[in-house]
Amino acid sequence: MKALIKYQPGAGNVRAGEVEKPVIGPEEVLLKVMGAGICGTDLHILRDDSYPVRPPVTLGHEVSGTIEEIGEKVHGWELGERVVSETYYHTCGKCFFCKTGNINLCEEKLSIGSGVDGAMAEYVKVPSKNLHRFPESLSFEEACMTEPLVCCVQAVFQHSRLSPEDCVVVTGPGTIGLLTLQVIKLFGCRTIVLGTKKDEKRLNMALELGADEIMYVEEEDIAGRVRKSSRGLGADAVFECSGSVAAIRLSMDLMRKGACYTQVGIPGREAAIDMGKVVLREYTIRGTYATRPIWWDKTLELLRDGKIRLKPLLSSACSLEEWEKGFNSAIDGEGFKHIIVPVRGEGITEGE
Repeated sequence: MKALIKYQPGAGNVRAGEVEKPVIGPEEVLLKVMGAGICGTDLHILRDDSYPVRPPVTLGHEVSGTIEEIGEKVHGWELGERVVSETYYHTCGKCFFCKTGNINLCEEKLSIGSGVDGAMAEYVKVPSKNLHRFPESLSFEEACMTEPLVCCVQAVFQHSRLSPEDCVVVTGPGTIGLLTLQVIKLFGCRTIVLGTKKDEKRLNMALELGADEIMYVEEEDIAGRVRKSSRGLGADAVFECSGSVAAIRLSMDLMRKGACYTQVGIPGREAAIDMGKVVLREYTIRGTYATRPIWWDKTLELLRDGKIRLKPLLSSACSLEEWEKGFNSAIDGEGFKHIIVPVRGEGITEGE
């Protein structure tokens, strides 16, 4: 079958090629992949700059598809069902992190697309316990975005302490930033989204999706403008969604004393911050990594209730052979979510 493979360590070293079709175990299912989202994680793996990966491995962990085969010990699922899947192929179940519900931190964790073969292929195998049915109202394109939305739901619901009318800053108006924005708005917060001049279209989309204000970081005295929009104090919370070192450092000057900072985007390199500000202003700094199972249920509930808009963030769909086009669009910040469609003509059309 066709697949997109990280074939050895180092920058680049990715190609589309032929691999063996997966053979499922008794508690696994085989999914026919209908779409696989290109994630910032995939870009880190392409550049080999910060994300753990075990090549040779098929990329892709944001997946929607249909059930093609069912293992002999699997119950409650039928062939042809439309599903999305959690990303962990293996966690130990025995360590401190697994026992406390933090399986995303398991030292033995293997995820599809980095630790084991992933979803940028015609087929992918996953444990049946990972499956979730998604609402009929969603297309396969939209369903591809379930996993990144879960990351954002976890960031907001678990790692922050928002109250109605809080002033919240989101840095980075890409897919993750605009999904995070929509989740924050569920709390009744006033939101400010920051981006660069290059992000003009993305920032306009932020306004369409509910942002109260947008700001360009190139403009003078951004910190002063944020204070003016937040009772003269500074933001109650910041969600850094770009992974940009400059955005991380800027964020330290945007918050009021006692504010909460959550790092959502994965930085491509080490980012130094002024720990003196953290101490003297009593900031709470949190990181959020991947997903915990509980937030999948919450995310699908939000999608069933129509509280999150995914379709406006779909930008393009390309074949495995055209993978470089999709990856380059993502690297260049063109549009929002770009999707790999392993087999053309399977119900997925070009994005908006």
